[in-house]
Amino acid sequence: MKNNKGITLIALVITIIVLLILAGVSIAMLTGENGILTQAGNAKLQTNRAEALERVNMELNGQLANAMAGTAFDAETDIEENLANMPKGYEVEVSVSGAGTYATTASVSITLTGEGVSTEAGEVKYEGGKWKVIPVVASTTTQEPSDDENNSVGG
Repeated sequence: MKNNKGITLIALVITIIVLLILAGVSIAMLTGENGILTQAGNAKLQTNRAEALERVNMELNGQLANAMAGTAFDAETDIEENLANMPKGYEVEVSVSGAGTYATTASVSITLTGEGVSTEAGEVKYEGGKWKVIPVVASTTTQEPSDDENNSVGG
């Protein structure tokens, strides 16, 4: 009687085929249109866009708080300094009319440019007897916010 030790050639071929199938499935999960790497890149872009929008809109709300408190808007350089270090690929342009003085004719406008952001500026202005803030929105939003959607405060 012969004592056979080891594996057969058939078992080895089947093992290699199973490993190749697993490798193919793993590579397909990592790459491609719905792959993990693509989804991670998209998530990073969405996070950067959300951060840029949030920072600009928070600054606009800060300027609205100044107006509501009866104090002047910050100077353009101060606002630009507050918005320094935006996520990569995003730029801001600030325009302040009436900086340093409190008046209902004063306004602040901040334009955010970058991927997935509208080209319209967010602004704080006095309109219809009250202070309003019009936020910067993602470009996927196609409709203009109505007066009810704008944040407004009587003044």
